[in-house]
Amino acid sequence: MPESPVTVEERAAAIDLYNAYAEGVDTKNWGMVRSCFADTVYIDYATGVHDRDPSDPWPADEWVEGIKAVINGFDLTRHIISNHRFRRDGDTVVCQAYLTADHIIWENGVPEAPNAGPDELSRVVGEYTNRCALLDGRWRIVASKLVVAYSTGPDELFVTAMQRAAAIVE
Repeated sequence: MPESPVTVEERAAAIDLYNAYAEGVDTKNWGMVRSCFADTVYIDYATGVHDRDPSDPWPADEWVEGIKAVINGFDLTRHIISNHRFRRDGDTVVCQAYLTADHIIWENGVPEAPNAGPDELSRVVGEYTNRCALLDGRWRIVASKLVVAYSTGPDELFVTAMQRAAAIVE
């Protein structure tokens, strides 16, 4: 029996999840980020930052804390997620999308101009594959994979960001 196509409503819900995730990360609205995920989520981000086996589920609260432990140390991030492609897999909707994410730590704490210098910006370019499910009447990400195609800028910015985030007391 052929699977039913992904509906316009399901497509919109998946895109809304990507948008809320990006906005939440970029504005450091951790409640918004958390609202994107099921209570348990499978994460496969082979980036070196997350060393957990992707077949082991994460409690979503722990996953979001891990994101905070990096992103809170950046002065500015901008996540652009585009070119969404969809397919159905049983009761879930799988959406692939391109990612371009800029991560900035201003050398002097504030930008001297609207241009980030080469030592202030790390850019990650890749592709997300998110599996979304309708849970208790709301769409949530139940699995997320990131494949990095390339990055530019100093990788050390992520180490610095983690050190800065660890020093922040909320």
